[in-house]
Amino acid sequence: MLQKIRLLLDIILYDIHFQPGALGWLAGHAPAIKRTLNHRSWVSLWAVPKTVDSILRGISQVCLADNPLSGLLILLGLLLGDVTAGLSALACSLTAIVTALIFKQPDATITSGVTNFSAVLVGTVITSVYPNICYQPVSGPVYGYMIAGAAFSVCLFSALAAILAPTKLPPFTLPFNIATCVVFICLRGRGLVGAPPDEAAGTPDGDGEVEWDQVFVGWVMSVGQVYALESLVCSCLTLAGLLLYSPVLVVFAMAGALVSTVTALAVSSAPYADVYAGGWGYNGFLSAGSLVIFMVPSPRIFLLAIVNASFTTFLHAALVPSFALSQLPVFTFPFCISSLLFLAMAGAGGMDSVRVYEPTFPERHFVLHLRKIRDDASGQSRRSSLIENIG
Repeated sequence: MLQKIRLLLDIILYDIHFQPGALGWLAGHAPAIKRTLNHRSWVSLWAVPKTVDSILRGISQVCLADNPLSGLLILLGLLLGDVTAGLSALACSLTAIVTALIFKQPDATITSGVTNFSAVLVGTVITSVYPNICYQPVSGPVYGYMIAGAAFSVCLFSALAAILAPTKLPPFTLPFNIATCVVFICLRGRGLVGAPPDEAAGTPDGDGEVEWDQVFVGWVMSVGQVYALESLVCSCLTLAGLLLYSPVLVVFAMAGALVSTVTALAVSSAPYADVYAGGWGYNGFLSAGSLVIFMVPSPRIFLLAIVNASFTTFLHAALVPSFALSQLPVFTFPFCISSLLFLAMAGAGGMDSVRVYEPTFPERHFVLHLRKIRDDASGQSRRSSLIENIG
């Protein structure tokens, strides 16, 4: 019986590592698709499938995943949640790919969607947030600024990646944050804002009681809020896509979203409408998920992910007053700042903290780590036997 269990575990570990058959096309980082497209030229008929693959991977990369089928499910969620946001994500992603090709960015970063995921956020966030903070519908000039912001995000990513290269830390969504802040400030300078609604009636103070069922809803809604969409359908389809990529990522990210959502009750005041809408959980979702992507999963990393999500929420609350002066939300600045700090800390602490510099998906990182430990142990055993024989 024990031998059969070991055999089953070996099969599972083999499948996770090598992803044979359909797994290579559907699950994890879909390496079969990468192998098929990576050596194809952009100046050929292969440009169409390469572009589609890059767009879908970029959409999933927003949630730290690298899988085109995950991206397709998330795109479907975006279109069902807000068709304009979904179309804007496609337009901005395509703009980013063209910009990256013009400026000769590394092909690996283009095909994996890394150069265009910030552009995806530029599209969805501006489309969703602009009517709420500028008090008018999105117009033609706003779309023009949005496309420019998507192009700028590629240049910002390249620059920030070069600056952070000595530390081997990723820029995360900093290019999106900078580009989107610049776009919104320029839109205000151009006068593309409407009159604020009449606030004479004021906002109800609320009785301070927490509706825990709504807190649960806000926890789930925080997944869609990563794309600035308040949509349960988008959140559920996004989770389905991420489960296809990595169940471990989902566990970490949803734990972070839960911690942030609950922590928000301690750092904000009633009424808790933003908490119930998921507006406080998305940064924690990204913060916790980022650690398991760039570190080998372990109990210590899970604990750090939880602490990171909690600190992200405190940082979110601290930044709100400063951003309010410019009538801007905090976007994902809390996630970027906190996760850069905690990732640097995680990479410097202990034997069970192993940094991942070329991410695929967490389960595979763990399997490769186990194989390395086993190989090192076998090598040490052979060395000891050799010494004994010599002796």
